[in-house]
Amino acid sequence: MNYRNIADDELLKRFRQYNDKMAFGILLKRYLPLLLGTCKRYLKSPEDAEDLVMELYEKCADILKSSSEIEFLKTYLFVVAKNAALGKLRSKKILIEYQDIVKLEVEEEKNNQLILKNKKELDLLNGMKLLTQEQRLCVEHFYFKKMRYKQVAEVLGMDVKQVKTHLQNGKRMLKNYLLKSGNHGK
Repeated sequence: MNYRNIADDELLKRFRQYNDKMAFGILLKRYLPLLLGTCKRYLKSPEDAEDLVMELYEKCADILKSSSEIEFLKTYLFVVAKNAALGKLRSKKILIEYQDIVKLEVEEEKNNQLILKNKKELDLLNGMKLLTQEQRLCVEHFYFKKMRYKQVAEVLGMDVKQVKTHLQNGKRMLKNYLLKSGNHGK
């Protein structure tokens, strides 16, 4: 039997009554350009449009089989494709909005970390003011300028034992100050 010459309504009737897959295939083949064109127009992506048309193939089979109220198949398929494409766009928009929210939360967390870091640095600087001049200089050279004990001793004109003593006392005082200021030595 040559299905290509049969009218849409007869093909639809055969599909509904006899579950004639060939009739359904011919129908969709006739309207594939319409479905694809409609999906491309809305989605702006040939790949997304093709994927959606494949999804619609199964959806249309179920709907066409169960619904006997479809009079104008072409119009019906156009509306189905348009609604599916708009639904896909809405879900993408929701995904994009979700990604924007996540991005904002990440930026907010970075800002919170920066604020925390600045508070710790401020507390550290305030704690440094409590140290004696020798302790402060030893801590600055050893920890901030990354010098070795011997280098600090040479720059400050001290012996290595003095540098170690000033560092040990300075660290202890800073630790106590930071614990009192709420940074718990972090």
